[in-house]
Parts: sequence; C-alpha cells; structure tokens
Amino acid sequence: MGYALITGASGGIGKEFARILAQHGKDLILVARSDDRLRDIADGLEKRYGVHVVRVALDLSEEDSAQQLFSITQGAGYTVDTLINNAGFGDLTGFLDSNWYRSRNLMELNMVTLVHLTYLYGNEMRAHHFGRILNVSSVAAAFAGPNMALYYASKAFVLSFTEALSSELKGTGVSATAICPGPTATSFGVNAKMSGRSFMTMGRPMSAADVAERGYRAMLRGRTTVYVGPLTKAGFLAARILPRRVTRAICKWANGTPQGPHF
Repeated sequence: MGYALITGASGGIGKEFARILAQHGKDLILVARSDDRLRDIADGLEKRYGVHVVRVALDLSEEDSAQQLFSITQGAGYTVDTLINNAGFGDLTGFLDSNWYRSRNLMELNMVTLVHLTYLYGNEMRAHHFGRILNVSSVAAAFAGPNMALYYASKAFVLSFTEALSSELKGTGVSATAICPGPTATSFGVNAKMSGRSFMTMGRPMSAADVAERGYRAMLRGRTTVYVGPLTKAGFLAARILPRRVTRAICKWANGTPQGPHF
C-alpha cells in the first residue's frame, strides 16, 4: 500500500488529515517547515495507530522545492498514491503595499508548488492506474479580495485547475478533488497578520477536524468539488448572482481593518 503525502501537516487542517488517514491505517509522509512539530505529530500517530510516518522538513515556498521533495521520496523508494496539497498562506495588505518577496512566496506555495507536486506525483499515479489528489481551495475562490488580492486569486486558481484536471483524469484510475472550506478555526489569521473585524466573527467557524473529515470523504468518493461550511455554498451562490462590484465591496469591508477572513 502506498503512502499519503500531506503538505502543511504541522497544524490545522493538515494535521487533521494526517490523523484521519492514520486512523484508517494509511502510512504517511508529512511535510512542513518545522521538524520539531512534525516529530511530535509523527510520534503520536505511530504510537496510537501503528502506521509508518515519514517526516520531511522543507519550505515549500522556495523555488524547486516540489522537485526536491519528489526526489527525496523517490530516492527512499516511497510510492505516493494519495497527495493532499494543503499548505498555503495569506497576507492582509494592499497589493502595492505588500512585501514583494512575501507575495512571491505566497504565489509559489499556493499555486506553483501545488501544481508541480500534482504534476510529479500525478504522473506516477497515472502510471500505476490508481491515485487520489486533494487540493485545498477556499470559499475565497468565489470572490475577488481587495487587501488580500493574491490569496483570493490563488484559491480561484486552485479550484479552476483542480476541476479541469478532474475532467482530464477520467478513466485513468486517478481522481482530483478540490475542497472549498469556509471560515475555519486554525492559525491562518495569525500567519496572515490579522486581528479585529472578520468574517470569523459573523458566525461560528468550523473545526479543522470537521473540514478534514469532509475533504477525506469527498476524496474517497472521487468528487470533483466539495464546499464545506454554511457560508461557503452561500458565498459561491452570491458570487454568481450579485454584481462583481457588490462582492468586491463585501470583501473590502471584511478585509478593511487589520483582520480578514480565514477562507
């Protein structure tokens, strides 16, 4: 049986994906920047569920990090038949006021690395006629997001890319699923330098465990897209119905103070 590779596995939704897969007896490759946090998670999962957990401490926002990760797993002889592209971050700032290098890292992590990992491991899966790919998008994919322009755009990219890939993979034995969570209780807001008003205060956020469970079930069923959370379907519906200027105004209001949503 092959391994499940999970990026951004040191906390939040990624950590919950690791727990769920281990609970179902799946061996894991966990990837994040912090080896200390990965070690604690790996040790706990191995002791509790008896699975083999491989740790890879790697900054996936760096150029060519996907190729580096693929080389590590190939060199060790690990076959990956489940890929969960969960790693990503946002930044609350006007685009022209942003730090370019942080913005470049956001695009590299949220889009380029995700696509490159999908390409590398997806080809391996297709050659074996079996595999599952799960890409974490967001309800932010439905909107343009003033003051978080790159993050919203990156999640729209992930959704569009995954839906097209899912169609291309029909009949290959490989599936591609995009999960679009609404507000979720994770450390996203801290990493995005947020505080104050947000969509998070407009309703109770979902737990990372609930989001991961929904994503896991959708992936097993080979669904193309799954929307998670009461605000998520409403958000996509609003984006289709309301004029773009209205949805932009809503997002600008939500991101206008030093706090935006975790989408």
